[in-house]
Amino acid sequence: MSHTHVVGLGGTGSGEVVARQYYWLFGKYQINDVATQHLAPDLTSYTIDTTYSFTDILLSPLLLPFTATSRTVVVRT
Repeated sequence: MSHTHVVGLGGTGSGEVVARQYYWLFGKYQINDVATQHLAPDLTSYTIDTTYSFTDILLSPLLLPFTATSRTVVVRT
């Protein structure tokens, strides 16, 4: 499952920043803050991909007892 958001003209392929977003109570509350202002500072054109990656699948058995989930956020500049 993947969601893509294009800001401005989109990413040009010059760089990529990856972060992981954690949620509690199956997505009701964010645990950490993954802000594009920190991942792509001073840029007006970039692409944001939010995916449920293979690493997120591996983390699921560890996080589910705490009703937590994770998603991978990729910002392409």
